[in-house]
Amino acid sequence: MRPSHPRLPVHLRLLAPASACLALAAPARAQDLGMDQVASYLLIVAASAGSEGRVACREMDMAIQLKKRGVSVDAKANVAWAFTAPQARDYAQEGKLVICTRRSLFAEGGAIAFERVGGRLTVFVSRGNLERSGVKLPESFLRGAVQQ
Repeated sequence: MRPSHPRLPVHLRLLAPASACLALAAPARAQDLGMDQVASYLLIVAASAGSEGRVACREMDMAIQLKKRGVSVDAKANVAWAFTAPQARDYAQEGKLVICTRRSLFAEGGAIAFERVGGRLTVFVSRGNLERSGVKLPESFLRGAVQQ
């Protein structure tokens, strides 16, 4: 299998974008998940959503992590990282696929949330917000996520 993105770490490059999304639901201890790992998962989702190498982001810590991975922080990207309710609301109004770290941001337009539940990374999807964004994700990703 060819690497899906040359700038991703080796363990993520070997995964094809569609099948890599299943890795998002893999167990991980809470203390193992940092902003750098969340950035890696964000890259997988962005690549699966057709926004490989580009993510809209206003959060400085995440922007730094993305730039370290060679990802362009681009306001025109169709995938966005939101850390606050106003960011989620603004990105959703722009028609972007909004990824965040809290399901509570689904009320503001968040479509995908990475949360630690019982010490494990769990991916939640708001089908309604995903559909409103107009961004298509592989069915393999949707099967591996908790639907809200």
